[in-house]
Amino acid sequence: MIPFRQRLIFRRRSLVATLLAVVVIAGCEADQPPLTQQQVHPVKLVALDAKRQGMLMRYPGQVQASERSELSFRVGGELRELAVQPGDEVEAGDLIARLDDRDAESQLASARSSYSLAEATYERMRISLERGAISRSRFDEARAEYLSAQAQLKQAQDQVSYTELTAPFSGVIASVPVDNYQVVTAQQTIAELQQPGSIDVTFQLPEQQVRRINDERAQAVQDGDEAVVWVTFAENQQQRYPARYKEHDSSVSQGSLSYEVTLTLPEPDDITVLSGMSATVLLDMSALTGDSRDPWRVPVAAVTTRESAPEQPVVWRFVPDDPAAAEGPGKVEAVPVTPGPITTRGMLIEGELEAGDRLVAAGAERMQEGRQVRPWIKEEGL
Repeated sequence: MIPFRQRLIFRRRSLVATLLAVVVIAGCEADQPPLTQQQVHPVKLVALDAKRQGMLMRYPGQVQASERSELSFRVGGELRELAVQPGDEVEAGDLIARLDDRDAESQLASARSSYSLAEATYERMRISLERGAISRSRFDEARAEYLSAQAQLKQAQDQVSYTELTAPFSGVIASVPVDNYQVVTAQQTIAELQQPGSIDVTFQLPEQQVRRINDERAQAVQDGDEAVVWVTFAENQQQRYPARYKEHDSSVSQGSLSYEVTLTLPEPDDITVLSGMSATVLLDMSALTGDSRDPWRVPVAAVTTRESAPEQPVVWRFVPDDPAAAEGPGKVEAVPVTPGPITTRGMLIEGELEAGDRLVAAGAERMQEGRQVRPWIKEEGL
């Protein structure tokens, strides 16, 4: 048998050997670089349609009457009668509103009395002058007083007539921005009268789109009969009404980088359209730019910028590692694009893209060149 002392020494030597082995192994592992865990992030992708979406741009617009008049009184006062409401048809000369005319009638009565007295005095002085009973200077004073009274009477009569507001032409009342018994001022709009037959629609065209318009193409469209712009109304959005260009502002609208464009079109017979109503303008930009390339329509969140080039918008295109495995992992690459207007269905862009390209539709701002991703597939029940 091995003595107890020797067994104890043997055990200690075994423990030391084991510790040395652990240290050696740890040292070897420290010399090797740590394994890099590569994460593959799921991303939501959207595929570009081969048919694209066309260059039919949508813009919000507002209806205005081609021939309209804002009716107002020449004098201020309290409204005693408001004879019309929005949508009423009126004929030329029909009463629109009437002011309280008691003060005007009182002034008219006073002016008539003064005029009658001045007229009688003038006639007596004229007869007296013919008989040589008065001097010429006294007659001239009486004549001056008579003419002054005559002018004051005419003015008082005008003041009474100014208390009535009538329609200058036949048309439709578009709006009545005041209430009866309200105190109004001179030149304050009482009603807006529009003449039927045609209407105008105004909308804002972004500066970026204006720059792309070809002058020759625009002139050819304006001179031709082919419609390139249509208008729809909320009452029937499926019905498109062809319109024609009328005019545009020569400078950008205040507070925006866009120009106000005015279209004109015949007043629809099947719906009621009044000034101030909203409308949607559909514009075929390719007819004005001469560019046959249609833009791509993508989600707004798909367009972003990089820190290295914040002035250049990009989209992130998914490139699979294995072209045969479309749903497998891959990388993303940045594709510079030119953004266009934002519509209710997304943003229009142009760039070196092809039909079938898949773009990151959400979280594009977190993407980096070459980042490993995989298409996110919605699971059943989610």
